[in-house]
Amino acid sequence: MQAYDEPTVMWRMQRADGLASHAVIGPGPDGVVVAWFVNGRALGYRDFSDWASALRWSDQLQAHNWAVGWRLVAD
Repeated sequence: MQAYDEPTVMWRMQRADGLASHAVIGPGPDGVVVAWFVNGRALGYRDFSDWASALRWSDQLQAHNWAVGWRLVAD
């Protein structure tokens, strides 16, 4: 059995002024990495020791973005 180990886009968002943002999650050297982007430019990343923590943080980042005016985009 082969494991899926490719980065996955967790969410995409946009603002009324045309900016676009997305977050990607994937395996890292010591666990899991979440990276976030605005208009295709990497703004940062964060390392986690487990998938649950990484997913929870990605959800928190999405909620923060929503609170300041970003809205979800359908894929």
